[in-house]
Order: sequence, then structure tokens, then C-alpha cells
Amino acid sequence: MAFSSGKKNKLWVWKAYDRVTGRLIDWELGNRDSQTLSRLLERLAKWKVTVYCTDDWKPYQQLLDEHPDAFHVISKRETVGIKRNNSDNRHWFTRFHRRTKVVSRSAHMVDITMAIFAKFRVNGNIELLRNWRLSLLS
Repeated sequence: MAFSSGKKNKLWVWKAYDRVTGRLIDWELGNRDSQTLSRLLERLAKWKVTVYCTDDWKPYQQLLDEHPDAFHVISKRETVGIKRNNSDNRHWFTRFHRRTKVVSRSAHMVDITMAIFAKFRVNGNIELLRNWRLSLLS
């Protein structure tokens, strides 16, 4: 998922999504390049991820071929869940809307927003958010 933090500087959110549970495992902010993907793959090693379902983008193939235990499936049919997750992300947080002026220029704020999205919308439930909000107000 990408959004512009300026006309020249695009910030990409790379996500690792568990297709079975529907949980967001991790994410990485950066460019749409191999270095950003490498940082995400390094962190995913602790989760012992072995199956990667991606679209047909060259850095996926290059980096995943280096992992002997990785099984790489290239198919848009297998990425429906993450596409839905990206759509939900745009729905719940204005900063991720496409072609709008409502974009945070701070990668830190984007990272915090992703943490809130993962904790309360994807991996938890809205009741957790309500309770968290009430605890802040008291």
C-alpha cells in the first residue's frame, strides 16, 4: 500500500498478513525497493514464515529465492486478504486515502496509525479501542 508524503517522496507500507487467521503480523515503512522488503523479511524470520503469497513483482522473487525454506506463490488469487486489509486501512484512516490532501508527512505518525489499526481493527476488536480510549480519558 502506498501513499504520497509529498509529490516526490512516496512512503510505502509493506505488510505481512496471516491468510489463515486474518491477523496483521508486521509491517515496514519505506520505499518500494529491495532494502525495505529485506528489513521486513529479517523481522519475519522470528515468526518462522515459510509460505509467501505475493503478486508478480521482481524484488519478491529475487529476495525470496535466497531463502531456501521459503515457498513462494505468485498469484493475485492468493492476495485477496491483504487487498481487503489495505482497503480497510484506507477506510478507517483518512491519512491512507488516495489522491487527497489528507496525508501525514511523518513516517512516525504512519507507523503509529498502523499499530492502532493492527491492534484494534485487525487483530483485536473495536471494544478494545473503546476501553483504551476510556482509560486515557480517566
